[in-house]
Amino acid sequence: MPDPEFQPGQPIEDYIIGQRLERGGMGELYVARDVTLKRKVIIKVLCAPFSQKQEYKNQFLREAKIQANLDNPHVVQVFRAFVHQGVPCLVMQHVEGTDLEKIVKKATAVREKRQEKGALSAERGIHIFLQVLEGIGFAHKYNIVHGDIKPSNILLDQQGRVKIVDFGLSFMLASGRKMKGESLPGGTLQFMSPEQLLNEEVDSRSDIYSLGVTFFFMLTGQWPTGERKRLTDLLEYHLEGSLEEPARMLEEVGTLRPGIKAAVLKALEKEQAKRFQSCLEFSLAIKEDAPHELYSELLRLSLLATKEITPAERNYLERIAKMKGLQPGEAEALERSIRREMGLLRPAPSAD
Repeated sequence: MPDPEFQPGQPIEDYIIGQRLERGGMGELYVARDVTLKRKVIIKVLCAPFSQKQEYKNQFLREAKIQANLDNPHVVQVFRAFVHQGVPCLVMQHVEGTDLEKIVKKATAVREKRQEKGALSAERGIHIFLQVLEGIGFAHKYNIVHGDIKPSNILLDQQGRVKIVDFGLSFMLASGRKMKGESLPGGTLQFMSPEQLLNEEVDSRSDIYSLGVTFFFMLTGQWPTGERKRLTDLLEYHLEGSLEEPARMLEEVGTLRPGIKAAVLKALEKEQAKRFQSCLEFSLAIKEDAPHELYSELLRLSLLATKEITPAERNYLERIAKMKGLQPGEAEALERSIRREMGLLRPAPSAD
């Protein structure tokens, strides 16, 4: 039986189908309107021939269950799942924005015109990547491995907030234990860890490797694999390639602090035991060598609770700023920027 066609203006359940966005992997994405709640949503539809096989239907619905239970601001929400004429559909949060791959490629092109190496600035790259680590780290706390982390699965909304999508290859570890790679139906070669490629035991540290490739791409505009394009060459790099080449590429950027470069390379280690063992560990390594980000993160946490900073918190923040070598003017500028971002900056009094 052929799949039903989805056309603009077609009513399905409580939704009106709009523009088709893309087809990727096993699913098609459509913008739709929720007629009850009067809001835009995204409907993901399982495509043929996958929709005609029960194993793929089960996997598709498993994605819905996993993502629906991840209540985190950096994970795209799944509102519901339903089956339309035998085809599974997911209804997800609509994000106004663009994916990280497009943002990095645009930044790389600007740098190339100026005959510079690199992509995103270190400050912007770190700000985005720490949000990614928070979202994936939240999934890991519930023993969920994403399995397909890459820039095109990371969206940035119009306020610059990260939203992680496509948990279609994710799986739950049994009581935190590792699972054989055969439980994963695939991945994206540029980002797959050595153990995924070898069909060996996979756990949250496999996501750490993919995160390392993603962060490398954000900072350099290139892949750690360099100019390799042939499948055999890519496989050889992921399985046996040394870290000397990516280390040289990071050095060429010229504006990266030593600790940031070391953190990227640690995430790219071939052996799981040599990588960061958690997203939190990865995050702390970055913040340790990024004083502005550490101070900013503590400032955000203080303002989130009460919208104001208590004297005790102010004293602590000032000590952190001093320890990390931030000048008073830098700390004040960061606080103004964060208050503005959070909508807490009072407008300047009128001159009238």
